Amino acid sequence: MARAMAMVMVMVTAGMLGCASSVTPPRPSLANASAKGAEGNGAQGNGTQSNATQSNAADAPRRACDPARDRAAIRAMAGEYRVSFAFDETEPRTKGYVPHAPYRASASEVVQVLEETDRKVVLQHVLVHAGTKSANDAPSVMKHWRQDWTFEDRELLEFRGNGVWERRALSAEQAACTWSQAVFEVDDGPRYESFGRWTHERQGETSTWTSEETWRPLPRREYTKRSDYDVLIGTNRHVVTPNGWRHEQDTRKLVLEGRRELVGERGLNRYERTPLDGAEAARVYLRDTAAFWQTVRDEWQAVFTKNPRVHVQAETDGGERLYDRLFPMARTARDLRTEDRKQKVREAIASFVVR
Repeated sequence: MARAMAMVMVMVTAGMLGCASSVTPPRPSLANASAKGAEGNGAQGNGTQSNATQSNAADAPRRACDPARDRAAIRAMAGEYRVSFAFDETEPRTKGYVPHAPYRASASEVVQVLEETDRKVVLQHVLVHAGTKSANDAPSVMKHWRQDWTFEDRELLEFRGNGVWERRALSAEQAACTWSQAVFEVDDGPRYESFGRWTHERQGETSTWTSEETWRPLPRREYTKRSDYDVLIGTNRHVVTPNGWRHEQDTRKLVLEGRRELVGERGLNRYERTPLDGAEAARVYLRDTAAFWQTVRDEWQAVFTKNPRVHVQAETDGGERLYDRLFPMARTARDLRTEDRKQKVREAIASFVVR
């Protein structure tokens, strides 16, 4: 597994911009996505105001709530991409703190829709490295992060620091016309969740979602190199354009002891829509391992449904992480009976959960 994760670092830092062909696939159209309105959403789909929206005087008119168009923007993030990652620490917030050097990396990713209903869209990211071949001579791929979008979500799973996640209930007024975004790790464990509204330009060329202030654990680019802070606090913006999308992040780095902020940081991840040589290998991987990863997602859901507050340890005393167990298991799970697969997944996740 160490070899596998080393491959991830190579994939993200080596700069794989040469694996694209010269033809750009068509981008899903957003301009006419709302032609049928919010179909499938009950009273809200036929233009009738919900009681929650009527009671919230600060809310925008109901005609501005267009979940069908929102959903089209979310779905438009699926595709094949060259991705660039840029993070820059800004003004120090603690005396004597010296900002770290800027972080730059690149990768190639396939983003695939795993699930879609009128009120939910699940997007799975897969890293692709066409220059590295697997045992069957196919391009090397690795499951990456996942994002779940839910319309008018009334319950969030929020990071509290120190490996703790806790459920938070939203009122109908708070959730009205919003979409939550829940982000998950490569092992489908929780990372962060927030909610916000989509806005759309009249011409339909650009759609933007902005989150509420969100707590996040340290990303891999940070926790593998430093431990001088505990939480990233900030906002996320997803901006969908004709050529791809951007993930913009404005954050501060917080030390929980004394609630001391070290420094601000700006992040910009650009997803440029481009055909990838290894895209089919990514789709094959997701197809072949679909039942296994569904079992993993179901088990995580069971953990957080039963426990409103859960502590998840990042690694064992021996330095093993959950993906060290799950990634090899995903390759062989097709040979297991359903109950055996569920039991192995349950035992693996349970060994990292402190209830």
